[in-house]
Amino acid sequence: MINDMEHICSDKTRGVTKVWIALKRLDLNDDRITALREVTIKMGVESATVRQIISSYFGLNSAPVTLKIRNNRGSLIPLNSCIPVNSKHTPYVLEVVAIFQHVVPRPRVNATTVINKSTKTQLHSIVRRIERLEGLVPQIKLRHDEKINQEIKLLSQKLIFLNKRIQMADTHCWKGMFIRPPLW
Repeated sequence: MINDMEHICSDKTRGVTKVWIALKRLDLNDDRITALREVTIKMGVESATVRQIISSYFGLNSAPVTLKIRNNRGSLIPLNSCIPVNSKHTPYVLEVVAIFQHVVPRPRVNATTVINKSTKTQLHSIVRRIERLEGLVPQIKLRHDEKINQEIKLLSQKLIFLNKRIQMADTHCWKGMFIRPPLW
């Protein structure tokens, strides 16, 4: 489509285009149309020149602003010398907006602040874990001692049982022959 516009612009004679433009000053927080003028634009001039011509027609030379031009349907059209001719009843709307007027900036966060904050939270969590473990050290030692005592009692009971069995086995002696013959 852009190539078509360039082709149309290059085919026309290097004449003059007259377009009707209505001015809307959004940079001054004014939504109404304040002026309607017929602007003469030479064919084949650069976009910067077209911008200067429109700025001079409406007296916008003082402040750095952004110019947006819309057709009667509200669509943005390029601000160049190939603006199609229109009538007074369907003018283009020139919106004058401040630079970045419709962009809500996000607050900038310094990366080192974020890194410092994350390392501080990690450090605090590690310190809390260490303090909790230091508070549990006496309980851990008591539990360890209890577990060792329980294991010693269990082993001593097993030893007592084994000693009884060994003593019973020692009291029996072999007399050399079975009392009753085995059945095998």
